[in-house]
Amino acid sequence: MANVEESTLELLKTKAAAVGMKVAEVKNLEEAIAYAVDVCDKKEMAQRYLKMQDGKLTGLGPTEVIYDDKKTMAAGGLDDKTFESLSKQCAKKNITLGRENLRDWEWMAGHDVGFAVADKVIADNPTLVFSCMDENLRLSLSVGEEYVVVAPKSRIVKTSFDLEDYLNDLMSGPNYVDFISSSSRTADIERVLAIGVHGSLIIHLVITEE
Repeated sequence: MANVEESTLELLKTKAAAVGMKVAEVKNLEEAIAYAVDVCDKKEMAQRYLKMQDGKLTGLGPTEVIYDDKKTMAAGGLDDKTFESLSKQCAKKNITLGRENLRDWEWMAGHDVGFAVADKVIADNPTLVFSCMDENLRLSLSVGEEYVVVAPKSRIVKTSFDLEDYLNDLMSGPNYVDFISSSSRTADIERVLAIGVHGSLIIHLVITEE
């Protein structure tokens, strides 16, 4: 059950909105799944850059922009029960869902939405924390045009200092910890801000009661 202080929750919502995250609150994981499927169903179809040879797709490349007849959602690292529920909802909207082999070029060319459940969420400098030993989870959080990240209230903390023990445990052995603080943005070229170059265009933070 939720045990986050109301002030911390309000801080997270304010700070997340300030860095461009879209914040929603729902009751449970099932409603968060429905939210993610609705986002994918309503967004514009993702552009995928693929090579064509003799009328056939042959790999990654900038030579052709392909629009598929089905939208795509990646959910690497998701547990079986949650994946099954997500799969049923995606099937109703004719959305292709993937969890494994996301390094295959069909997925690396891009997908519409990445879906994941955050391990922890930091409120004051809004940051999503993931233990990402599964490469498929990392790819779900780096290749999609939009991310829908579920944040159970019980996993929300006020500051990064509140995660000291948690992070020490994660780093006691080999691990890959991912910190995501906003949509991808860079101004390396002539100080012109570009969003989505190294990751998502939009992050949806879906806060659940449990």
